Parts: sequence; C-alpha cells; structure tokens
Amino acid sequence: MLILGSFSFSTRVARRWLRAGMLAVSLCVFAAQAADDLAPAGTSHGLRAELESFMRQQGIEVQSLSADAMVRLMIDWFRFAQVKTAADSDTLVYRYGGWSEGCATAFKLSLLRRVAARDAATPERLAGITLMFEPSAQAQLLPFTAVSSDSKSIEAFAAVIAGSSAFRILASATPMAVLVESGAVR
Repeated sequence: MLILGSFSFSTRVARRWLRAGMLAVSLCVFAAQAADDLAPAGTSHGLRAELESFMRQQGIEVQSLSADAMVRLMIDWFRFAQVKTAADSDTLVYRYGGWSEGCATAFKLSLLRRVAARDAATPERLAGITLMFEPSAQAQLLPFTAVSSDSKSIEAFAAVIAGSSAFRILASATPMAVLVESGAVR
C-alpha cells in the first residue's frame, strides 16, 4: 500500500511538472509572437517582418524571385496588406543602378515600400526587395528612380516599371542575389 501511495504521489508530481513545463513553453512562444507582432511595428524592421510574413502566406521563397515576380509580389503586398501602424504616406520606390562597396560590385534593382507619418518624431520606414545582378551587362543603364504617388495610381506605376530599361532587360533574368531589406534607400 505504501508503494502504491508513493507511485500515486510521483505520478501527480510528474504531471504537475509536465504541465508547468508546457505552460512555460507556451508563455515563451506567446511572448516571442507578441514581440514580433507588436514591438517593431513602427520601425523599418517591423515593416520588413510584415513583408516576410506576407511572403510566407503566399508561399514565396525569396531566392526564387525574378524581377518580374518581385514586382508582382511587392505590388500585391502594397495593394492587399495594410501596414500595422498609422501612416500618412504609403508609397513604393522603384530604383536601379550600379552599386559598389569595396571590391564588390553589382547592378541593383529594388522595389521598396516607404511608410511615413506627418509626425516628425516618427521615423520613415522602408522595407522591400533588392535583386543584385552581374554589373557589366547593365553598364549602359543609367540610374533610375520612380515613386508611386498613391494606391489609386498603382497601375500607372506598374507600367512605368514595366517600361523601364532595366526591367525590360532583367524581367526574367536570374539574379546573383536577392535581399529582403529594411532601412534607408541607398
């Protein structure tokens, strides 16, 4: 009888420890999710997290993107996913041109989402995708920048992108690298 009593006591203790462990793991997961969802929303890092979440929902692997697929993805994100924090300005910035840092060179083609508030204390947020191509084949292309004015004119903005020299050349080309970026437009 004493052994049975000990066994019963040990089982109850083990169950409590198991429940406590499961609760601790649940709280850690919840805290990590809350930090992802809430804390960085007003930063470029938070905007980048929103883009990455949109890409996961769409089942898109970043390294598989061509220029054409990247533009379609970014326009869909702009159209269908509102930013999580208040914004007075929500635009897309399309840029391309040569890039060099030290001995590394490339031709960069980027489409970034720029979110800004009128409040000067709130920093501008940027996040998007940059494709890096072998630079010598695009040496004749001059740097170019276009900015969408609002979501109502997105069709006209998409036409500007499709008509740009770099996009016509690189729409289906395989980039050397694909980067999901946040921060300042360089």
